[in-house]
Amino acid sequence: MATIRIADLGEGAHVTRADGARLRALVEARWGANEPVLLDFSGVRVASVSFFDEALGLLARLHGTEELLRRVHAANLDRGDRALLNRIVAERAREREEASSDLPPSRS
Repeated sequence: MATIRIADLGEGAHVTRADGARLRALVEARWGANEPVLLDFSGVRVASVSFFDEALGLLARLHGTEELLRRVHAANLDRGDRALLNRIVAERAREREEASSDLPPSRS
């Protein structure tokens, strides 16, 4: 399993939407591999909606929660960060569901 240590991304590099986009790019670079990516949050407190939404919320919207959970694992998250991340992923997954239900039926 490939591991990305969030603390290694740099001091304070886990707050902004741009920081989240950088993490998402790292995850997407490994997306096609047969093994999941482990995001190790050891020693890091994020508490940033922008970061989590850009990094993982958008992946949930693009690929769905099931695929995200299969390909990305988050470890050593602060309890508050885990709750925040879960809410963001759930909201983005709900948006994905709503968008797919708005599509007209396919003609086969």
